[in-house]
Amino acid sequence: MAVKLILRDKEYEVKPGMTLLDSLKKAGVVPESVIATRNGEMIVEDEILKDGDVVKLVAVISGGADNRNSIFATRIPTPE
Repeated sequence: MAVKLILRDKEYEVKPGMTLLDSLKKAGVVPESVIATRNGEMIVEDEILKDGDVVKLVAVISGGADNRNSIFATRIPTPE
């Protein structure tokens, strides 16, 4: 058997006995771009994957509004 990594509609197979980090690299998945879960539990990069494991990868979305100037967005009234 093998270990299955599932990301969206793609499946990757890797050898058991590898760490999650090594398996992600082998599959060409950027480790910082996903959160890995096995049986509904989050797993970390140094986790050793076992034969028959199915690891679901959830894409991490980063970014958002540019808040560098948000402090200036609202005027604070000055006392008279």
